[in-house]
Amino acid sequence: MLDPHQLGFQIIEDWLASCYKYHGGNCDSFWTEELLEIKLVDVETRKIVQAPIKRFDYLALSYVWGGVRPKSYQVGSQLEPGELSQTIKDAMKMTKDLQQRYLWVDALCIDQADNKDKAQQIERMGNIYRGATFTIVALSGTSANSGLPRLNGHGKMHPQISCHVEGQRLVGLMPTLSQQIWRSSWGTRAWT
Repeated sequence: MLDPHQLGFQIIEDWLASCYKYHGGNCDSFWTEELLEIKLVDVETRKIVQAPIKRFDYLALSYVWGGVRPKSYQVGSQLEPGELSQTIKDAMKMTKDLQQRYLWVDALCIDQADNKDKAQQIERMGNIYRGATFTIVALSGTSANSGLPRLNGHGKMHPQISCHVEGQRLVGLMPTLSQQIWRSSWGTRAWT
């Protein structure tokens, strides 16, 4: 049986494989040329980088800032662990653990001190989320310091029990996604 307090990366990889196998192109990310104008976190080098010059895969993070205000980052900025919120650190770890290289996080990839950049990037956010391979959604907690509970072992979570019986994985029912969203701080944001 899986530890209900730990994130099982194998099950995420299984979900993605099933999605691609059974849904084909319906599960592909939506690509536009304007994605070449975004910045990303390179989780291997821990730097802010300009998007590669060709189509690329990346994950996105959707979370609640909750009063946590980031500093301003530009291309080339080195991300020091001590200056990042727990949710961002956890999302970077998850991205790396899923063998992905790039992560888009609004607080890091939008220059918070540059109003022109901020306006341009906010206009692209719909396409940024649609272009991601998938989006990590931080439903629990009330701030960027809450983290992702199954990665850091803190915070409120709904454990999902699973086991294998005769080669089949069985999982217990969870509160519906809709129930979890509307009970969360994340579900109250204007663009959620």
